[in-house]
Amino acid sequence: MRPARLILVVEPDAACGRALARLARRSGARVRLVRTPQAALGAAEREAYDAAVVDLLVKGGGVDLARRLTRRVSRVYLSVGPRLLGDELVEAAVGFPVLRKKGLHELFGESSLRPRFRS
Repeated sequence: MRPARLILVVEPDAACGRALARLARRSGARVRLVRTPQAALGAAEREAYDAAVVDLLVKGGGVDLARRLTRRVSRVYLSVGPRLLGDELVEAAVGFPVLRKKGLHELFGESSLRPRFRS
């Protein structure tokens, strides 16, 4: 039996964070949900995460936090709401795979922990 993945979710919106955590747990992952960059960095110092999902608009900047987390987490994704630019434009601008919040179930599905790119 494969051990559960450990995923760090950084989401400032409490309701959205709970929904993302519930979704990840349904796929068998263990989840640490935090709301601030400071809490995310502290969590990454204490445990080895398989992946992190960081809200692009987290206070202090999701891109900066994602860059800092890459020192400790091998796979870092940015999550964005539906009103931001197209995924490809955001990915090109920030250098991280981007996941739309309403499509995050793809991350926790059968192809979990692999970034989604469109051709």
